[in-house]
Amino acid sequence: MDPGSRWRNLPSGPSLKHLTDPSYGIPREQQKAALQELTRAHVESFNYAVHEGLGLAVQRRGLPMWPSLVSNS
Repeated sequence: MDPGSRWRNLPSGPSLKHLTDPSYGIPREQQKAALQELTRAHVESFNYAVHEGLGLAVQRRGLPMWPSLVSNS
């Protein structure tokens, strides 16, 4: 097999065809384990920042805390 043959069939320019697919953006029933594991640290970090980090930042700056903005869960 010619090493360069797989590159010959690439599109000549960008395409939005996948963005116009009716199922675009709808999660599958079962996520791929590798993808889920790859993004786990980012999701957990974001969740920490939203649920706990923002409250701690406000407390340390001495700003008033609004109960409606702080989650007790």
